[in-house]
Amino acid sequence: MRVTMLVRCLSMMHGGGETRHLAWAQALRLAGHAVTIITGRPLFAAPRYELDASVTVLRSPYVRDLVYRWQNTRGCGRLLSQMLHADEEWFCRAAWHRIAADAQPPDVVHAHALYQAARLRRGGIPTVINLPGEPNPRYLADLQLADALVADGWAAEHLPATLGRPVDNVPKGVDTTLFTPDGPSVRRELGLDGHRIALVVSRLVPIKNVALAIEAMSTAAASQSDLIMVVVGDGPLRASLEAQAAGPGLAGRVRFAGGVAHEALPAWYRTADLFVLPSTFDNSPNVALEAMASGLPVVATDVGGLREYVQDSVNGSLVPSGDAAALARAILRYASDAGLSTRVGRRNRDEAVSRFSWAQSAQRLQAVYERVIGCRAGRQPLRASA
Repeated sequence: MRVTMLVRCLSMMHGGGETRHLAWAQALRLAGHAVTIITGRPLFAAPRYELDASVTVLRSPYVRDLVYRWQNTRGCGRLLSQMLHADEEWFCRAAWHRIAADAQPPDVVHAHALYQAARLRRGGIPTVINLPGEPNPRYLADLQLADALVADGWAAEHLPATLGRPVDNVPKGVDTTLFTPDGPSVRRELGLDGHRIALVVSRLVPIKNVALAIEAMSTAAASQSDLIMVVVGDGPLRASLEAQAAGPGLAGRVRFAGGVAHEALPAWYRTADLFVLPSTFDNSPNVALEAMASGLPVVATDVGGLREYVQDSVNGSLVPSGDAAALARAILRYASDAGLSTRVGRRNRDEAVSRFSWAQSAQRLQAVYERVIGCRAGRQPLRASA
């Protein structure tokens, strides 16, 4: 099977969606399929990430950083939405033009959060759309044109009713060989021996709400003198978050590590005693599974699909979205009790190994591909898998 994935931001950021598609691509290749990826780069800037020969990089406007920086500014919402829509339309048209020029077209195209990809398709190639959350209503008609919709977590549970059509539930996985409690950490390198460490791994963008974690840390730090928060990740909000972390009572208590390559992340998870996820919304965050596979308790806001991974007071804590005081209490629960943190972390490691693997996830995805290829060839009715 020949598969082409459209992953708009892969050259510019590696969030959960980008990580998932790279893992799917690797698992599908190991299963004997040919997988290529098309991504975009800004018109007048270089990509931020080095990509291998299987990835085609197209020049197209890249306004996402601008959107992240200004999306909470009064009066900018509609303009920024239009800019993002135009950006994605440009990229989809360019990607389909490239696909149409190939001597051997793919058997299926799988687009990540590019809802217009089905409307803009060329050549009648079966098209699968990945849904990371609730789409803007402007794309509802586009999504009806897709051969299949794929999601997990909150989106798989709630979007079939919203969209009025089936959505295939393809749970994600985690590399439990890469993400493991055993191995080197960066604790000594950071000079943090003897400290309790709360870790945040996140893009520094509004929806991830890292500001909430820092606000919670200002409370927790006053109660526990050896507690340090380490933030791994980068993004357009970094400067404002660093300014927040320089406020009263927090000097030196929040460390920003910047962006870290995916293969280097395990050492950072091993450095921590607990993991903190403060998002305003997260459909089914990869980082929660990575933290679990690394043997950490997970403290998170009760949003999106987090309940698929975290049971409150069983393998971590879920707190109301935006509640800094509750998040601080949850952080202190594990930071102040090393024995509890270790026991819960072991449970999470066992859960990650037994329930989640990228090979299983890719098998589910492959079944979707095979169905839509067969349906488009025979014009059979489309049915989603459970």
